[in-house]
Amino acid sequence: MIQEALTIDILLATYNGASYIVQQIHSLQTQTYTHWRLLVHDDGSTDKTMALVAQMAASDSRIIIIDDQVRLHSASENFLYLLQFSEADFTICCDQDDIWFESKLQILYDAIRYRKQDVPQAVYGNGYMFYCDTGIVSGRSVLMPPERLQDVLFLNGGIQGCAILFNKKMRQLCLDRPDYVCMHDHLFTLVALTFGEFTYVDRYLMLYRRHAHTVTDAMAGDFHQKTELFLNKKSPVLDEKHYRALRSFYEHYKDRMTKDKRVVFQSFFSIETYNRFRRFWCVLCSDFRLYNKKYILLAKILLRDYFEKQNNK
Repeated sequence: MIQEALTIDILLATYNGASYIVQQIHSLQTQTYTHWRLLVHDDGSTDKTMALVAQMAASDSRIIIIDDQVRLHSASENFLYLLQFSEADFTICCDQDDIWFESKLQILYDAIRYRKQDVPQAVYGNGYMFYCDTGIVSGRSVLMPPERLQDVLFLNGGIQGCAILFNKKMRQLCLDRPDYVCMHDHLFTLVALTFGEFTYVDRYLMLYRRHAHTVTDAMAGDFHQKTELFLNKKSPVLDEKHYRALRSFYEHYKDRMTKDKRVVFQSFFSIETYNRFRRFWCVLCSDFRLYNKKYILLAKILLRDYFEKQNNK
């Protein structure tokens, strides 16, 4: 049985986040689950980010600054770099500009603590979209929780890393990373659905902040907004970065996959070689979905170019 005293490592990758960092760390300090430590690594901030973090660390020993002058020039690479310093039984990433509700860690911890720990385990919750430039809280950060690997291969992304709490087994797999990773949360989502158990907790656990300087792409918070994005003809079926990451993931991990997972990837990659209408029929007869709906994926295949590079010719 897992004991209450075991800690959670929270990984905070920072870069010029002075406007929001104090509010975010304060939301960690007010968590009802208190057995955590915060590992902070900065990527070369030129504002007061690290001065503010240092000030908070001076009065809270759970805040640990990793000051090694390593610069990754990427939020995703910074999070993956931080993974090597995590030693706790469970790990979660933390964006510098969100606001966590006080029960977030406790709810996710309760959802994972009694699950079998000899396999990769990951649990994730939802969040409200917070458009801080307008003050609007609307929609949810996870619109359609994926149920299977087939639900994410066409997604061009993954569940937000700041929503996922995962165990040591999963951390070990992620540390043994592929040659190319598009985003850390894309890697986390793929590892969980390929090798372990990925459990959705249907609770709203944070304000997922969106603003003019957000590092990740713009996101829609409800089905209407998703539809508007879908109707944007500039967006391809698959963007080149995520497709390359999927290829790299498969080549790196394929010998450790079960046969059924290898077949899923092989079927997915075979679609690339088909023309538009054969792709349509292949997906129609397959288990692949987008936002847990097959018809959305079928419509996208019919209406869009398959790869981003095709739009640039």
